[in-house]
Amino acid sequence: MRQTSQGVTIVASFHLKKDYLDVALPVVAACVRASRQEATNFSYTCRRDINNPLHFVFIEHWQSMEAIQEHEKQPHFLALKAMLERGSEGPLTVTFLEDITAPA
Repeated sequence: MRQTSQGVTIVASFHLKKDYLDVALPVVAACVRASRQEATNFSYTCRRDINNPLHFVFIEHWQSMEAIQEHEKQPHFLALKAMLERGSEGPLTVTFLEDITAPA
């Protein structure tokens, strides 16, 4: 994957199983709070679809791909990953983005 000097933005989307919502919400909130404390994180948020409360979208901005790889080793991320393995409905989609308006 190509490196950029402007960092990397991630958009990740998933759907939860209906009976998993109460389990998932505290895990998602804990991951968001802890991820925002990571030194290489610029922004980390999770939003829920207004029309489908089982559809969630993470929007993250990281310093580098190395920062993302380190994030993926953290306990809060591993807890989220484990919850999604049990509670998601369908595939998790993840897109890595670069800023096209910033100088390369």
